[in-house]
Amino acid sequence: MSNLTIDPTYYRSLFSNWTGNSEALPDFPIDAKESLVALHFIMMAFEEGIDYIEEDINEGIRDRNLFAIDHVQIRLNLVNRGFLKQIGQGRRVSYRSSRSFLDRAHWDPRIPGVS
Repeated sequence: MSNLTIDPTYYRSLFSNWTGNSEALPDFPIDAKESLVALHFIMMAFEEGIDYIEEDINEGIRDRNLFAIDHVQIRLNLVNRGFLKQIGQGRRVSYRSSRSFLDRAHWDPRIPGVS
């Protein structure tokens, strides 16, 4: 497990920062810890145990995207960081929620979707 710790106070403070400026969308975070929180927030649009087609994943991402980054880049980050598992290939690809992102940080169990 990583030495990164994510607790509810930190989680909430990031959202305050990201949503506090109504003039422009913030850039997607580069910091590893911040990007995990951003991806976790987006991932909360999807239920565990359900297979989603790419179109549904893209729609869920667009609905929760707080950042100046497109849904394709976020989807790739969700897969690469262990939030989504890609199933199948080509036209038969689907996605399923994955909990392997939990290995990337110490997540406080009070954060929804972690425990």
